[in-house]
Amino acid sequence: MRALRFVLLGASLGVAGCLLPVSGTPVHVDMRAGSYWSGQGRLLEVDEAEHRCRVAVRHRTLVVRKEWVNCAFVHAMTSRDSARR
Repeated sequence: MRALRFVLLGASLGVAGCLLPVSGTPVHVDMRAGSYWSGQGRLLEVDEAEHRCRVAVRHRTLVVRKEWVNCAFVHAMTSRDSARR
């Protein structure tokens, strides 16, 4: 019964868009790129000119948003930062 509740909770959060994608590189998105609740996100894609990066970041409304931002605002996470997650 507990396992079923856990699965249902995970599925509902996933459908609601509250979970960050598993794929992608862990990054920190600078708050100059947008008003995010947490700067922790995932780098999903980089354009050919390497000026725009597509990231998935949790917004203040707890919904994960996937958007294109300036790559200057996207920073690699150190091993210490990713250990805290």
